[in-house]
This record gives sequence, structure tokens and C-alpha cells, in this order.
Amino acid sequence: MIPSQSFGRGTVIADRYRVIRTLGQGGMATVYLADDRNTGQQVAVKVMHDELANDPEFVRRFATEARAAASLDHPNIVRVLDYGSYDGVRYIVQEYVEGTTLKDIIRRKGPIDYRLATPLLIQIGLALEHAHRREVIHRDIKPQNIMITRDMVAKVTDFGIARASSTNTITLTGGVVMGSVHYFSPEQARGGQVTSRSDLYSLGIMFYEMLTGRLPFDGESSVAVAIKHLQEVPPAPSTYVPSLPPALDRIVFRAIQKNPDARYQTAREFVDELDAFMIEPDGVYGVIPKTAAQWETSSTSALSAQTGESNYGRIKEIERTFNKRRSSRYRDTAIAITVVVAAVLLLALLTVWLVRHFAPGEPDDTDLAEIVLPNFQGKDIKDIANQLEMLESAGMIIEIKYEVNETVLPDIVLRQDPESDGTLKIEPQDVTLTLFVSLGQDFAVVPDVVSKSFQIADIELRTEGFLVKFTPEVSATVGKDIVIRTEPAPGELAPKGSTVELFYSTGPEFVVMPELQGLPYDQALALLEENSLLLGGETSITGETIPDNDKYVIKQSPEAGGKYPPNTLVVITVGTAKNLYDYLNPTTVPQEAVMLEVRGLTFARAMEELEPLRVAKYQMVKWNPATSLDPNKAEDRVNIYIIEQKPEPGIRFRPEDGVILTFGSAADLEAYRNPTTTTTATTTTTTASTTTTTTTTTTTSSETTEAEPEP
Repeated sequence: MIPSQSFGRGTVIADRYRVIRTLGQGGMATVYLADDRNTGQQVAVKVMHDELANDPEFVRRFATEARAAASLDHPNIVRVLDYGSYDGVRYIVQEYVEGTTLKDIIRRKGPIDYRLATPLLIQIGLALEHAHRREVIHRDIKPQNIMITRDMVAKVTDFGIARASSTNTITLTGGVVMGSVHYFSPEQARGGQVTSRSDLYSLGIMFYEMLTGRLPFDGESSVAVAIKHLQEVPPAPSTYVPSLPPALDRIVFRAIQKNPDARYQTAREFVDELDAFMIEPDGVYGVIPKTAAQWETSSTSALSAQTGESNYGRIKEIERTFNKRRSSRYRDTAIAITVVVAAVLLLALLTVWLVRHFAPGEPDDTDLAEIVLPNFQGKDIKDIANQLEMLESAGMIIEIKYEVNETVLPDIVLRQDPESDGTLKIEPQDVTLTLFVSLGQDFAVVPDVVSKSFQIADIELRTEGFLVKFTPEVSATVGKDIVIRTEPAPGELAPKGSTVELFYSTGPEFVVMPELQGLPYDQALALLEENSLLLGGETSITGETIPDNDKYVIKQSPEAGGKYPPNTLVVITVGTAKNLYDYLNPTTVPQEAVMLEVRGLTFARAMEELEPLRVAKYQMVKWNPATSLDPNKAEDRVNIYIIEQKPEPGIRFRPEDGVILTFGSAADLEAYRNPTTTTTATTTTTTASTTTTTTTTTTTSSETTEAEPEP
């Protein structure tokens, strides 16, 4: 087997990946830049150290989690392309990312401007959301595992496989490495269950470091840092960078709560708050549920409980023993684990030996001195802290449990077990005193349901324990049935069972489209304005420019009577009064008709007979040039008679071509029927829309007039 740390340039791994150079080395693996001979692309090959590759449990876990990491496909996650074993060495092949680690950026530049840090963290949060949905937990989120490309794209690496032991890691629960001590969660510190919320805690710690350029918790040793994760609250980021918006302090503190229930519950929730902050930096963010914020652990250190001790000094003593035996910070991980385990076992054996040799037989009255157990019921838990410490120092085990109570103020002791009236004497050794403390009324955070349908919002609010009051509200900007706002606002704490008023949109207030047809132009515009409608354009029905004073609305779109939102655009067609009349009184000209007999009829009667034919124009010819009768004069029309006609009766013709009528007086008609003299006719052209005069020349000259037929 080739030692994993000695792969030189040109070495081919798995008959496929040719090593170019070493990219880096950690406590778990060495990473090489290599050429993929199958694809021609450059890749990063992570080769596990030999001593870890020989551990069957580690190999099993490594293979399982490598498969999980390979299942992830997200633009903000370094892709795992291949994994397996080669000549006894386990390896993982990842995409090669050109860039630098986030840790290197912080080291070089110090605090990162929040306007850059926040978008980077959003990218990382999206990567975690993708992984968590696939039940993959990173366990070791830290800036060393975040690559930043030249385009400022964040990529998370080492998903689910970061388990190196070094001076920056701590080993608990049988030697399982839980993560880098500066970034891991309190539950990791105490050896508890690691969940997706543990990753979010680490993300919050990393955000703190990005914003301030420093770690929130640091110490001389890994155990000291772990204790701080369990017990201390760091200064607000704005303490170091005063220009930071206060909202970022609240967001960071929400992320790094000791209680997992008080943190952001999902990566999506964290990302949504960061997104909202980027839009409205002055908003309210990072609101911690009251029940979670009041969460407490036993007064005994969680880390102490994990190691079987109740004394912080014992832990420090073990650590000092461990440090004396460690020749350098890069001591082999397996040796370090062995030393810690041996020290714990030695201490346990020593304790047993002391008990057996110094406490034989029945204890005397001094060893089992009785104390008076106070009655703590009704007292504030903060006011009895000193008394509880004295009881604990006497050997009593103190447990504090919180309960929701609608009538008792928060932090007040409701009851205790064992009970005492203040005179009960008790031997404190190994006795557990349990105090049940009020949380007050049960509160919940009002969820953000703005921009959701009111039906979905109702379900979400009731799921959180709220009652819902629906209030409709007209809105020209928010869609129908969509939530506009809530009272209390999203993110605020409110008692469960209280009512949240939900304001949802009924859409814009609709207006009835007015009737514009037939109105003068200026009146139509005034009516549009009165109804909060806009003129969207106008066209002339004739295509010609018409003065505003002569304009009438002929058509409109949309049509009158419909309901439309304010500011709807209305397009109109305009024309003159005559255009309006013609549009409202259309005449359909048949393509072909049979000419009727109108000779001998008065002009008025002839027009009535020919009306159904829709004749386009009439050419009127005077039979007697000397006649003074005029077809255009209404009083003359009953005295005018038709003497001749073209076309002749019964002939098919096109009405659009017009009709020629020869007219005269009753005497002219009689003379036509009984001719005794020669007469020269005069031509008059009559149409419904034109009035032109022409002169027809016969043997004698005469004038021609036009006449409009009766409609």
C-alpha cells in the first residue's frame, strides 16, 4: 500500500486520477490536485490518512457519508464526483474550485462588510437547506470548509465527513469527534444528538466571525472553549463593529442560542430572515420564542455530566494531564484519544479506591449531616441561586424544569420535589431536588404569512396555536386573497390562544366602465378622470385629423358596463357628428338589385320606393331647363315628378353605381307624354353626402344643380 501522504506528482490514483500537486493537508486527509484522465478535467482528490483508513468503523462511516455527500447537487456545494478505495486507501474525488477559503479571507481582511457577508451566508444557508432536506448533516461548518470563488460564489465542502482530530477539535462519547471546537454546538459539546439545527448554530458562529473578524468563543484549550459554548454569551457583534445594523446582532444571537428550539429551526427560515434583512435592514428580526428563550439546563455543567464528573476543576485537571503528555499540537489523533480515555478511567478507579478505603461500613453522623430543606415554592428562581449553590455543594443534585402556566409569572417556583414546609431535615448526599418553575403564559412567534393566500395563512397560524380574525381590505397592489399584513406583526411573540388579525386583499376597488359613445371629446375625458380611468389612446374613424372641438366618441374599448380596476386604459375612436350619425345609422348597400318603376311619381314618393335598394347616389336631370323646381328644397319635392329613369324598370343593376332620374313639373310630365315641342334637359347629380354642381352642355347651355334625396 502506498502511504497516502506520499503521493507525488505523476502518481495515478485508481488508474484514473493523475496527481499534479498537493493542495493541502489536514488531520483527516491529504488533498491533491489531479487530472481526470477520463474527462480531461482537473479535480480535487482527498485521500484519507492511513491510520484512519485502517479503522473499520471509520471506513464504514466514511463510505456511508461519502455516498450521502455524492447525492447532493447544488451550486453552492462542492460536488462529490467519485469515491472508493485504491490500494487500500480510501479516497473522495471532488470538483476543483479555484478560489480561497473563507477563513483565509477573514485572516487577510478581518471583518467582512455586512453587505458582502450577508449574501455569502445566504448562499451557504441555501446549501445547508439542500443538504438537510436530503437528511445530510454537515457537522463541521466552519470558514475553513467554505470556498469562495473569484466571482464571490460560496461553495461548501466536506459534507458529512469532517471528523479530523487536532488541537482544534474535542473528543466526547467514546472518542467520536463531533466537530471543530470553535464552531460546534452546545449539544455537540455535551455529546448529545447532532441535528440540522447544530449546523445552523455553527453557521451563526461563523457569521459572527465574518462580521467581526474574531471568534465569539476562544480559550487556552479546547475544553475551555467547549465550556464557553455551554455557558457563556458573547458580546454583540456591534460591540466590535459599531456600524453594524442592530438587526444583525439579533439574527446572530438567534442563530447561536444554547437551546436548539430557540434557534432558527430550518436553514430556509434563517435564509428568509437574511433575505428580508437585505431588503429592509431596519426591520424586526431574530425574535426568540419566549418558551425557548427561558430554557435552562441543570445547574450541573452539561460537559461535566457527559464525562461523569460534577466538578469543572476535575475536567481542567484531566486536560492538564493530557497537555503534559502531548508533545506537539499535531500529535497523532489516536494517541490523544487514548490519553483522554485513560485519564477518565484512572480518575474513576481512583474515586472507587477512595470510597472503599475512606468510607468503609456505615457512615457516621458527621458524614450524613442533615440540613433543613427550604420551601422554595412561590420564590423567584433568580433570588434563590445562592441557596441552590449551597445545597449543591452539600451533595444535593439540583434539577430545574420549566412549565407553561397561564396564571403564575415567569421564573416563579411552582412546586418542588421533595416538598418541604421549611422545617424538613434531609441528608443531602445524592438526593435530587427538582424545582418546577413557571414559564408564564405559553408564547409563540407569529409566523410570517404575508404574501401567502389567506387560506394557507389560516392553517399556519392555527398550527402555531393562534386564533384568526379575517379582515378584508381593498388593495390596488396586492392580488386578491393574498395576505397584506398581520397584527401582531410577523416575528413578534404573542400568547398562544390569542387572536391574530389577518388582513387580506380583495383586490382593487372596481369601477363600472361609463358610456362614452356619443359624448363630445372633452366630456368623455372628464368622465374618465372622474372614474379614475385613463385614456389609453384614440384613433380617427376617417383617418383624418379632427379638431378637438369637433370630436365625438364613436367607439370605446373596453365597452361600457363592465367592472374594471382603477387606472384601466380606455381606447376611443373619434369622429365628427356626421361620422357618429353614419356609424349609428349604418346603410347596407346590396351588391345587386332590380330597378323599380318610379316614372310618373313625385320625387318624394320615388325616394320612398327606392329606399330599400340603398342607392348610393342619384343623378338628377331637369327635363325643362327653364323649371325653377329644386330637389334639394323640401317644399319642391312634392311638386317634382319623375319623367325618365335609368336603369329602366325591371333591369338588374348595382345600387352603388347610382340611378339617373329626369324630373320636371306636372306640366312637364304632361308635355313629355304628349310631345309638341323639343326640350333640352339639364343634369343634376344627387348623393347623400356630396353637393357638387356641374354643367351639362346640349344644344343650348343650362345650369346643373344637385339634390339630396329624402332618406
